[in-house]
Order: sequence, then C-alpha cells, then structure tokens
Amino acid sequence: MASKPILVFVPGAFHRPSSWNAVTEPLRKEGYTVLTPALTVCRDLHSATAESAEWKDLAAKGVPEDVQAIRDVLLPELDKGNTAILVAHSYGSIPASLVVEGQTVAERAARGLPGGIVSFVAVAGVAYPVRGKGIMGDDSEPPVMPYHILDNGILHLQKDCVPLWYSDLTPEAQEAAWADLIKTQSRQSFLLFPDFVTSDIKIPKTWVLTEEDQAVVPQYQTAFIQAGQFENVIKIKSGHAPMLNMPEKIVDIIRQVASS
Repeated sequence: MASKPILVFVPGAFHRPSSWNAVTEPLRKEGYTVLTPALTVCRDLHSATAESAEWKDLAAKGVPEDVQAIRDVLLPELDKGNTAILVAHSYGSIPASLVVEGQTVAERAARGLPGGIVSFVAVAGVAYPVRGKGIMGDDSEPPVMPYHILDNGILHLQKDCVPLWYSDLTPEAQEAAWADLIKTQSRQSFLLFPDFVTSDIKIPKTWVLTEEDQAVVPQYQTAFIQAGQFENVIKIKSGHAPMLNMPEKIVDIIRQVASS
C-alpha cells in the first residue's frame, strides 16, 4: 500500500493522456503513483470510412466505456489497499465522477474491501443537474458544437476550437496543442442521461474554476458547481486548459488536495 494517494488524471474530450504531462511528471518525481487512462470515445480515424468496423466501433462508444477504462486501471490499485484522488478535465469529469460510485473508502469497507477514492477534482468540468436527465437538466440532447462536424455518429473536430480552448496560449503553443489533439470522437459520448450525478458523491469535491475560459465559460461553471454541490472552489486566471498554460498551479492544487 502506498503512503500517498494514487493520482488518476482523466483527459478532456479529444485530448490524449499526454495533455496532463506537465502536471503528472512533477508529481511522479515527488513520489506519487500517477495513472493516466486514455478515453475510449476518441480515436484517430484518418483512414477509416463510415462503413468500416473501426468507425462503427468508435461511434458506439460512450461514457460507460470510459468509466470502465478508468476502473480497469484504478481498481487493482484500490484492491491493494491504496487510496486515490480522481482529477479530471472538462468532459473527462463525467466518466470520472461515475467511477466514484461505490468506490469510496466507506463504500468499499462496507463490502469488506480495502482502499478507496478519497477525493474528486474537476478542472473546468461538467456536472449533471438532474438524475436521469441530460446536461441541460431535461430530456434534450446537447447541440452539436460549431467546431464539430457530425458524420455517421462521429464528431470531427475543426480548428475553430483552438481560440476557445487555448485562448491564453501563445500561437506556437496553440499549434502544438492542436497537433496533439485526437480529431474524432463519438457523438454517443455526449448523449448521457445518468442515474448517478456529481451531487451524489459524498467525498470531498474540488472544482477548479477557470475564470478566463472561453469554452466552458465561468457562468456555466458556476451552475455546474451548484449542481454538483462542490464545497471547495478554487478560482484561477486561466483559459480552458490550465494544465497546459499554468501546470505548476494545478500541481499546487493537487498537492493541497492530497494533503488535506
């Protein structure tokens, strides 16, 4: 059993685990065990066609598959008696929050199991307001974003996202971030009507509110904070991707959460 909590970092939509590198590497050097599961709902499909098995397989992927991918790397560590903190960016906060269900220290102990999740951190995330409803709190599906092109169940990411997602990066850093993105993700990943919502989480919850965010703007984040009943809110002067623009600040926040 590790003396420090395991840290699990979940990327946002269209992002690779490497988007967290500037945060995870310093924490690894400090002795933390860091897990960075990849999302199942985004994959490079440059050569695939809508009739291909690869395309159809990705189009069928949704949040439950991402939940399972996170559990696959996390549960073996919990079974060793380790505790864990989940840290998730943007879309990643959706499957990460669902992973918490039944896996807190108290819930696992009630089943005679060791270890458990002790804290949840959302960075410019998402929190569903009503159980069994969509992200708007009703039965509607979220709209396709202006920087997405929907084709046979696959969202193709357009470069129009860059000034919104990476508004506070230099042009060179924006180009590097764009080059690292996965350009295709399933539409199904955004069509969730969960029975377990963030307000059901009874361990400490921290929200990192990115005050200069042009993708998930602060007024929406404030609504998500209220819906998810986040008791610890940390405001930072950042755009949507602080792990790229100010990773040292995120490292400090994770240290604080881990020591509390």
